[in-house]
Amino acid sequence: MMELNETVLPFDGIPASLPVSAGLRVDSAILPLEGGTDPTFGKVRWKTLFSADVTQTSDMVLGIAQFDAGDTLEPHRHAPSEFYFGLSGSGEVTIDGIVHPISAGVALFIPSNAEHGTVAGPEGLSFAYGFPRASFAEVEYQFSAGRVD
Repeated sequence: MMELNETVLPFDGIPASLPVSAGLRVDSAILPLEGGTDPTFGKVRWKTLFSADVTQTSDMVLGIAQFDAGDTLEPHRHAPSEFYFGLSGSGEVTIDGIVHPISAGVALFIPSNAEHGTVAGPEGLSFAYGFPRASFAEVEYQFSAGRVD
């Protein structure tokens, strides 16, 4: 019979005794929100689920972004491509000047170095995001002069 791993994972990583080959379960409900209000990047908050600097994972970064009504992630770009997958609420993501609506169940692909920014709708917005990198620290954000409104 297969054993289920019911380890509760703290934010600062998984127990060193648990091998990566055993898989990894992260409960986003117990992770703290990071970010907040910063004029450089906007009012987005996020939770980091997979990132080699905080979990025993490699090859990908996965997180959840959360916005209150009307909050923004200011226009920026970075070398790795990225995906968004809508979880709740709605909003608009502008990618290289083209507006793309996002809501629950909608996936967006953001090419490498494409300028993109987000504005949450009246009910707020939550989406999963991911990068083909081992660690979020490897993603260098370059914020643009223009702002999303």
